[in-house]
Amino acid sequence: MEHRPYLNHLRSFEAAARHLNFTLAAEELNYTQAAISNHVRSLEEYLGKPLFIRHARSLELTGPGQAYLPGIRRALLQIEDATEAIIARNS
Repeated sequence: MEHRPYLNHLRSFEAAARHLNFTLAAEELNYTQAAISNHVRSLEEYLGKPLFIRHARSLELTGPGQAYLPGIRRALLQIEDATEAIIARNS
C-alpha cells in the first residue's frame, strides 16, 4: 500500500489554516507548536508544495493551501459524522 499523509498531519494543517497560527492550532489539538510545524512541513514535503507563507507571528495560506483546505475540511467533517453516527447507533 502506498504511503498517504497521516491524519494527524491533515488535522494540524486544518487547524493551523483556520487559526493562521501554529501556536493556536497546537493549543487546540494538544500538541506543541513544534509538532504542528513539523506536521505541516511533512505534509508540504509530501505534496511538493508550500501550504503556508510563514511570517514572524502569523501564517498566510498559499494558493495550493487555499485549494487544499476545503477538501480537507470536508473529509474531516465526514470522519466526524461517521463517528457520531456509529456511536449513536450503538446507544
